Amino acid sequence: MRLSRLELSGFKSFAGSVELPFEQGVTAIVGPNGCGKSNISDAVRWVLGEQSPRLLRGGKMEDVIFQGSTGRRPVNVAEVSLVFDNSDGSLPIAYQEVVVTRRLSRSGQSEYMLNRSPVRLRDIQDLLRGTGLGADAAVVMEAQMIEALLSEKAEERRALFEEAAGIGLYRDRKKSTERRLEETAADLARLEDLIAEVQTQVRSLARQRGRAERYGKMIEERFGIAMTLVRREIEDFDLSLGALGVRAGELAQRLPAARARLDDAEHHREARVQARHTAEARRTEVARRLGDAKLEVGQLESDLALAAERLSNAGQRRQTAADERLQAERRAAQAQREHDAAASERTAAEHDLTAVHCSLGARTGDENNVRGRLTAERLAVRELEEALQGRAEAARALEIEGGALDRERSELREQLALAAGERQERDAASHDAARDAEAAAQRVHRDAQAACVP
Repeated sequence: MRLSRLELSGFKSFAGSVELPFEQGVTAIVGPNGCGKSNISDAVRWVLGEQSPRLLRGGKMEDVIFQGSTGRRPVNVAEVSLVFDNSDGSLPIAYQEVVVTRRLSRSGQSEYMLNRSPVRLRDIQDLLRGTGLGADAAVVMEAQMIEALLSEKAEERRALFEEAAGIGLYRDRKKSTERRLEETAADLARLEDLIAEVQTQVRSLARQRGRAERYGKMIEERFGIAMTLVRREIEDFDLSLGALGVRAGELAQRLPAARARLDDAEHHREARVQARHTAEARRTEVARRLGDAKLEVGQLESDLALAAERLSNAGQRRQTAADERLQAERRAAQAQREHDAAASERTAAEHDLTAVHCSLGARTGDENNVRGRLTAERLAVRELEEALQGRAEAARALEIEGGALDRERSELREQLALAAGERQERDAASHDAARDAEAAAQRVHRDAQAACVP
């Protein structure tokens, strides 16, 4: 097995795709400082699985991707491939040419490929184990590794000699086995915890089972007690049913008399209602007549006020005429005419006053008569209202008593219906029992006959 070529794309200073062939013999790469010679060794170390950016001369793993220059733009993916000639079968894989590839993008996504197929880093490390290839193997020599080889410390030299002797494979296997043993011990501890938890749950379930069994027994006992109580209640119901039957008979005997009283109360109530309607009609008529009388009295008072005003005016005019007669002697003729006019007006006013007094006296008498009749009618209406109120209260009491009798009658009907249903059920039960007894007697008779036959 030997390295045949190295392919780089986007790795550090290699912006484009570069292929470095390794022919038979020694291949040397020469150039001035800063031309990228060390980037080739970094690429080999990186593709073999190096995980430390510091060993690759960077601050973070994304620094291995080409960052761009004045003439080229940066790239987003770095990819390095090592191509091995496996014609001698040193690698345990059925390929004449083995290609190990590592790819990294700026998003942080990293992947390994073996012959262009995605694999794990562990798969590549297992494949190259024992061949001297690896990120920490002596295949890539650095100044630090030369210093470690020449160091006076045996531990530093021992690591290089063990890797060169090929025992790194067994050391890694030992570490992997120890790690798996530690994980197995942790799993066993966890399993013991789970077993203890399950045992606790089993004990809890056993206690719950005992409680459930005791609960079932208590439910059975409770059912038996409930059945006993039901039997006693049925016996009490039988006794109550007998008493209710007696009570129903008594009420059935009292029912015709109560119906007769109810009918009489209904007749009395109708008569009282009719009397109340008649009294209301009379009261309405009296109220109407009283309103008419009040209107007439108001008219008479208006006429009396008018006559009084006219009499006052006449007196004023007479006084004025007398004053003018005493003061105006020179105008005697005119005063005499005015006196005659005043006298005639006085006479007319006196006649009007006399007529008004007569009419007022007549109206006053009529009003007194009307008031007397109205008082008598009010007394009669009040007596009728009191009598009607007493009859209404008696009718209300009779209605209440009738409602109570109706409710009691409905309750008696329901009790009679229940008693009749229970009696029918008992009759059916007794009939079934008699039929069962007769069938049992027939079976006994047949059995006796069969036993007597030799």
